[in-house]
Amino acid sequence: MRRLLKCNFFLTLRKQTLIKAMRKKNILFILSIVVVGFILQSFVVIKPQEDETNKAVISKKNGDVSHFFGLNCMSCHKNFRNAEKFGRFTVAGSVFDEARARIHKNPIIKLYTEPKAQGKLVATINGDKLGNFFTTENIDFTRNGLYPVLIGSPTATESIKYMQTPIFKGDCNSCHGPRAEALGID
Repeated sequence: MRRLLKCNFFLTLRKQTLIKAMRKKNILFILSIVVVGFILQSFVVIKPQEDETNKAVISKKNGDVSHFFGLNCMSCHKNFRNAEKFGRFTVAGSVFDEARARIHKNPIIKLYTEPKAQGKLVATINGDKLGNFFTTENIDFTRNGLYPVLIGSPTATESIKYMQTPIFKGDCNSCHGPRAEALGID
């Protein structure tokens, strides 16, 4: 009897050890799948929205192909060595609501040659329903730069916001978010 109990004890102990080992293997397997998934996600090519001439990639009202809201779009879409797969953006960014709590769907960005929407209108970029805006159109920032205007809902308290200083490049999220207040409008 003693021998049988001893044998059962060792079998139970061995079974528990095997179960623990299997759990560790399962956890490691799941973690490795998650890590591989995150790595692969960064290389996923999303088919861009193209205009009728198939030349420029431009965000569109109610579009849903953009991603990584709030991050610097130009990190991949300008300097990344494979940017030709994604499109080389000339202007891109993300827009929150006024409280900076949610995305602002379908933002509109206009670029002028003079402050407060004066001078020549150089470009109008309609953002998508995910709060992002982008274009690969050739934007001439000229020697004096361009002045962005952010347009929100006509019923908002402040429906238009003007940037007081000119920009000389279009990577809006490189400043708005990390160094300056994130873009926001209602």
